[in-house]
This record gives sequence, structure tokens and C-alpha cells, in this order.
Amino acid sequence: MTTLSSLNTATTAALAPLVDSANRSPVVSANVIDGQSMALSSPSTVVTIPSSTGVVALETYTPEVTLAGVTPTVTTASDSRDAVTLQMLGSYTAAQTMTGQFSGVGSALLDRFKTTGSDFSQSVSMTGGIVPSSPQGPEGKIDLTVKTKSGVTVDIEIDSGGGSLSASIKSSGKLSDSERSAVAQLADGFQQAIDGLSAAPQKLDLSGLAQFDASALASVNFQYNVTNDGSANISASYSQSSASRSLSIKSAEGAIDVSVDTSNSALWGTSSQRAASIASYLQQFDQANSGGHGNGALMSMFEDGFAQMNEDYGTPSGQVLPGAAYAPALQQADQAMLTGLGDFSASIADAATSPNPMRPGEVNSFSYQVSQTTKLAGSQLDGQITQHQQSHLSASYHQASSGGGEPVLTSSRSSQNYDYVQIDDSTDSTVQIATERGALLDASLNQSSDRKTRDSKYEEGELISDVTTPEETSQSSDLLALLKPLIDNGDATRDSVEWQQALSRIHGMIQLGA
Repeated sequence: MTTLSSLNTATTAALAPLVDSANRSPVVSANVIDGQSMALSSPSTVVTIPSSTGVVALETYTPEVTLAGVTPTVTTASDSRDAVTLQMLGSYTAAQTMTGQFSGVGSALLDRFKTTGSDFSQSVSMTGGIVPSSPQGPEGKIDLTVKTKSGVTVDIEIDSGGGSLSASIKSSGKLSDSERSAVAQLADGFQQAIDGLSAAPQKLDLSGLAQFDASALASVNFQYNVTNDGSANISASYSQSSASRSLSIKSAEGAIDVSVDTSNSALWGTSSQRAASIASYLQQFDQANSGGHGNGALMSMFEDGFAQMNEDYGTPSGQVLPGAAYAPALQQADQAMLTGLGDFSASIADAATSPNPMRPGEVNSFSYQVSQTTKLAGSQLDGQITQHQQSHLSASYHQASSGGGEPVLTSSRSSQNYDYVQIDDSTDSTVQIATERGALLDASLNQSSDRKTRDSKYEEGELISDVTTPEETSQSSDLLALLKPLIDNGDATRDSVEWQQALSRIHGMIQLGA
């Protein structure tokens, strides 16, 4: 009888980490040979072939691409039982998806950094019968770069792919206790951002990263990328400093971009004013998505990103609006006539589709842009303020002629009964304010909208109607006339309930689309 030894020399450990009966903690094998983690004391696999047949037996593999009869072993690059390693082992072995391996790893890395402040690296992989099915399997990469006020950079990386999970944290220099604590405070926010993008469906949770300790940290940059995973592919980045915030997401669903200028705290209204403006914008986004038949999941991420990036800008620097430095009531009035948000630009675009094989040029599409720009001029005594808000929706979609949802269109003429709707919708809102020596000289609001809807109706594939409907509106309001009686009778100076109610009404009027 002839015996052949397999080239595979990995240990036959269980897929989950081995457990020491005394302390119930995983037993990790950690020999490193030629840069690869190998198990200790591993017996060879023996294949017995009857010599009388003269046939060479081939090793058999399971559908999961493992050697039949050989149990894979989870190994680590370094022999350690620290909290990060244990978390990596637990996530790696329990994960049902590649992105599931990221669970808890980001927060574990930063929690460790709070107590030690030292660099760290670890990797977990599977050996012993694993045969990679393809070098082009799903891969994930996460980066968090934090820069402190003193100029020290901390880099956190998490990678998954090719059957392994690795994680590291490195600092370019020594951090003070307050800096190290500020970095560690990002643990929950970092993990929440990871978990949201790793979920199905994907979600966006930047709130924890957006609220970093600006007294110790200068900037935060977060990147999340998944490739070779089909419709689950996604590229997301978020960066924030004291002057700006930016978000970019690209996936199979479409693309999102949001940027906010936070450099001028004079524009920041009260928390209630910001909340009201955010709520108004979210309502507009919902209306645009509904009217343009946009992707609900992508719009949800867009709304979450916009709200989280604008809900709290941190501690204001003490800047004031021009012309209002010595008049608290005038400062209140000016802020009420502005959104209270920092200037921003935001856009969302769904991935276009061509659902009609008989007319591939008819695409289902959704594209929406919205922005705010503010111009300030003058001095502490005299000032001019102009704030402009605008939005633009471009969308097209197919709708069943019967009034139902999206039609099922085929190459058969009998399926070609539908409406093809195209929308081009723009809105604008502009506030202009002029002050002189503590007095409000002018305050006006101009709003307009321009909407064109084209409805092309088909029956049995024949165009029976093609109608374009334009809608235009415009209105102007004298905001000074609404406030002047309250200014003249002293309500503004006394900061009366009537004054605050008037400011609240005006703030509602200046919202885009109000």
C-alpha cells in the first residue's frame, strides 16, 4: 500500500477559536513562517491509495472550497490575548459576510488606545484546508485618520480580504493625555459609522464622528471601501475640520455629495433655528424624491448625512453679522431672516436605468442639487447681507397608464402601455438685509419656482399624447414691514414674547420652498 502526504500541514483546529478549559479564553496558534501564520504541532494529512488499482486518488473539496475531512484553523500573526485580538477572533469566526468581520473592531482599537497610547497591529486568517476560490473575492478597507491640534497624526486601518482580517493603529508622535482621550472618545462614533455602512441595507451614521473634541483635535478623515462584492460595493468618505465638513458616497444605487462651510459662526443661528431649517430641508428632499420617483434607500442616506453634518457645529468663535455688533435685537432679527445653517452644497444622483427594451433612450433617472451661499459685507456698524438658497430637480420615470406603479415593459407591443414623465424643477429664495448704525434699513425676501413636466403617453407602443406643462411662481415680501412696528414700540428691545413669535414666523417664511 502506498501513502502520500498532503502538502497541507495546517492544524485541525475548530473553525471557532479553541478554548482553554481553565480560563475559557481562545487559544491562538502563532508560528510565523515566511510571513504566514502557521499552527503548532500540526500532523500531516495522509491519503492511502490501494496499489492494485494503479489510480492516483485526488483530494476532494467541499462546496465551501475547503479540503474534505480537514478542519480549518484560525490563526493570528502575533500570539496575544488582548481585547482587540479577542474581538477580531470573535468577529472573524462569527461573521456571515465579509463586512461582518468589522463588527466591534474599530471601537476595540480606540478603546485600547485610551489606556496604552501605543502602536498596535494584528491579523487573523484561516489555514488548514482553505483553498481561495478566487483572488477577486470581496475586499473591505477602512481608514480613520485623526490629526491633533499639536500636529500629531493617528492612523487606524482595518482590512478584510483574501481570507484574512487585519487591524492597526499608529501614531506619528507622542500625544498628551487630553489628545489621547479625545482620540479614544471617537470609539463609539467610529464603530457606528462602520456598522451602518456594513449593514444591509446600508445606513449612514456620522453623528459620533461629527461631534469630536475640537479643543484637542484638528481634523478627522474617515474612509470606507468595499470592492468585488457586486451590488454591495460602496465607497464612502467623510472629512471634518474646524472650517468644513464633506461627505461623498458612491455605490451601485448612485452617488451622494455634501459639503458644509463651518468657518463663519456668525451664520449659525440658534439650535432651534437650525433644527427648523433642517426639518424644512428634509421635507423638501422627501417631496423631491416622491415627485421624481427617486431611490428611497439612497435618499435616506442623503438625508441622514445632511442632518448629521448640520445639527451641531460646535462652539461658536464669537463672530457677529456685519452691522449688528452693538445691537442685540438687530442681531436677533438678522439671524431670524437667515437659515441659521452654514453655507453648503449637496447633491444626490440615482443610478440611471433603461427599463424599456423597445425604447432604450427612455431612462429612469433622478438627480437633485441644493445649495446655500451667503455674502457678507460692511463693518460692525454698517452691513449688507445676501443669502441665496436654490434647488434643482431633474427626473424621469415610467408609469403604468392604469395609474399603478412602474410598468413591466418587454419587447411585446402589448406591454407598451405607459406614461413616460420628465421633470425639470428649480426653486430659488433670496434674502437681502441692509443695516446702518444699529438700525435695520431694508429686509426683503424674493422667492421663485420654475417647473416643467413633460408627459408622453403610449398605447401599444404608439405615442398618443405628448404634453409639456410649465408652472412658474414668484413672490416678494417686505420683512422690514413685518418687524418695524415691534421695533418702534420697544418689543425688540424688551425681547418680548411677541418679538420672538414674529422672528419665528419670519424664519419659517424664508425657508426654500416655503
